[in-house]
This record gives sequence, structure tokens and C-alpha cells, in this order.
Amino acid sequence: MSFVSPRVVLLFVSCGVGIGCTDPSAEDVSGERRPAPITDEAYLEAEHWDDGQAEVAFYRIQRSRDQYGRANEQRFVAGTYLVKHRFSPTGMTKKTDGTGTSSFKYALFYEIESGSYQYKRNLVVNARRQDLRPFKQSFTSFDWCSNQYREVAFPLRGDVEYRMRSDDYGNERTSFASRPQSYPPSQLPLLVRGLDFRSADTLSFSVVVADSAAHVPARAVHHGIDSVETGVGVAEAERIAVTYDEPVPSMIGEESARTEMYWRGTGSQRRLLRMEAKSGRYRMELVEHLRTAYWNENLWPRLDRIERRP
Repeated sequence: MSFVSPRVVLLFVSCGVGIGCTDPSAEDVSGERRPAPITDEAYLEAEHWDDGQAEVAFYRIQRSRDQYGRANEQRFVAGTYLVKHRFSPTGMTKKTDGTGTSSFKYALFYEIESGSYQYKRNLVVNARRQDLRPFKQSFTSFDWCSNQYREVAFPLRGDVEYRMRSDDYGNERTSFASRPQSYPPSQLPLLVRGLDFRSADTLSFSVVVADSAAHVPARAVHHGIDSVETGVGVAEAERIAVTYDEPVPSMIGEESARTEMYWRGTGSQRRLLRMEAKSGRYRMELVEHLRTAYWNENLWPRLDRIERRP
């Protein structure tokens, strides 16, 4: 149940910040009763997202299983970015003409070496800014002998659409029923940051597993405040446990543990400081972060702790 067949890899994606009016087609039009929101609209609509820059963060990854699921200690650095732009949920693409819907784009990318092979991976999700309703998840991978692209689209009406294309593993296209508050695996770090625990310390949602057309139930529980030490220093963080009814694809662990622990900062931006499998099988820890319009400037000279590009 990983993002890829046992051989795979990825990397690059471009993005930017857009402005303009809201696309009316982005409103929920199914007529179905919407469940109570689980995300914090005030946080998602805060002004600091409107500064014309992206949040770029780097994490140190450790895991005890490799991309094949074999026991093998691996350590590498992953990069992430989070940027506000405008996205068309009908065309499933970014808009730069002022149309579309105000959305977040979140990506995680990394490169690893294993034996003769070099693996590149990139995972991207686009979600509506107001409530993190997913629009699209994409996964690109590349290694010396294979390439692969997977996409999960969430149209405003109708079923979830899944497609996969690969020179080596064939092509697939299918669809399955959608479900409210069901999110793709690549969105989980962003979702955890946006969860609203003011009225309840336990929130329920589902995780979409496209290759099995499943919506796996999940629960997030707020466990209070910890003091967390990372590569950027010591900070207070909210500790949140996310438990899945069964393992789901993992951005860094291939297949998730049944329970993952997240630590999000208590500051206004709720930065993701750490995430780890409760079993200890994998973890990611913040090393460095900055806000930058990286499409207009070279961010690399500004970094103090990252010497090699992921």
C-alpha cells in the first residue's frame, strides 16, 4: 500500500502565487448535507499567507525500512514548500489570470541513493484554502530503470478519479465514490496543521487510498503541549496523535504505521516541527525553514544548515 511499486522515484514542481476573484464553480454544489468542519478557517485565512511568498522547510528523515520494505537504515533530507495560489477545480490546474479558487499547494520532495540506483520523488497536493477540501494529489517518481506518475483528482461533482502512467508498470485509470472529509495521504501534514481542536480534542476524517478505492477511517487526538527540540532550536508544540484503522500510504515511510505522532508549533503559522511513527520505524524533524518568493530569488544562499539540495 505504498505510493509506488517497489521501484520508483521523483522530483521537481513549479508554482507561484495568484490573485483574483473566487471561481463560483468551486463552491460545494452536490446538495448533500456537509459535515461539521474540522479545520480552522481563521488559521487558513490568516493574513500571513498573503505576503506573496512561500513557506519552504527542510526535514531530516530517518527510517528503518527502505523503499522495498526491507530492513535497512536510511537517512536523507526532504524539502517541502507551502504556497497560496489560485487553482481551477474544473481544469485541475493552477490559474494565473485571476480566476480559479484560492488554494494551498503543498509539496514534499527528496532524493535517495540505494545500491546502483538513484531515486527521486515528488508529492504534491492542491487544496481549497478555506477548509482544505482536496482538489488534486500527484506523485512523480524516477529511478534509473523506471518512471511513474500517479494522480488522484477530486472533482466538485462526482467520483474521485485516479490515474497512473508508467513506462514499466503499465497504465491505469479508474474512479470510485467520493466521501466528505476524506483526504489524500500527501495532504496529512497540511491537514494536521489546519485541524481545529477548540471544541473537541478528537476529530475524525478519512484517508483516500486510491489504488484500492478505499476511504480509511482516521482519528486525530490532541494530547496537549510539549517542548520540542529540533534543528531550529527548542519550541513549544501541540502533540497530535493520528490513528488509522489500517495502514495508509506514507510520504516518508512507504506504508504508514497505525499511529503517527505530529508536533505542530504553537505560533501563528503552526509549523510542522516533527512527525514520527509511534512504532519508531520512521520520523521527520525540522532542520531549517524560511519564507521566500523562490520563483524570483535563489533561496540556497540564505540557508545555514542545508548544504546539499534534496
